Amino acid sequence: MSGPTDPQGQAATLIARFDTARDGFLAAFAQAPDEALPYTPDGEEYALGVLPLHLQDSMNHYLEVYDRMAEANFGPVDLGSDLEMVANASELHQRLLTTKPTGADRAALLDDLNATHRRVTERFADLDDARVTRQSSVVYSPGTDPYPTSVADIFGWLTDHYDEHIAQTAQLVERWQAERAR
Repeated sequence: MSGPTDPQGQAATLIARFDTARDGFLAAFAQAPDEALPYTPDGEEYALGVLPLHLQDSMNHYLEVYDRMAEANFGPVDLGSDLEMVANASELHQRLLTTKPTGADRAALLDDLNATHRRVTERFADLDDARVTRQSSVVYSPGTDPYPTSVADIFGWLTDHYDEHIAQTAQLVERWQAERAR
């Protein structure tokens, strides 16, 4: 039975789900041929091979969010007023839009994804249930309302993000194959 100081409670459950989602993404991404990695179909922002970088970007962002929450002792956090953070996010997004990974980049992309994933799990693994569920009001973008955010929320969002890109990866591979067959 997990108590308020038992790190094997909610954090362990959330990490197990997060790991499962990562494994699902890795399996889906393994189905993408190297030649398909630079493929960016109409209507998509990122090349297929950018998805590991995009996932890392979200993980790094939420690690930063949590650090800010902890620094504020779970008081309000206004990321939208941090102009440097907003500018860096915009710059990263623009860089990802133009990145076209190749098969030669695959191993490094996946190594980096796994390293970032591990940083997330290590950062939160020892948190007790009270810390996992403790919320802070976070303003994510200039002019938006605060959004209640906890480690449990962060894990849910990151797990859902992997799941979203599992399906998208399969769809992109199918579209790439269909376009190649023409």
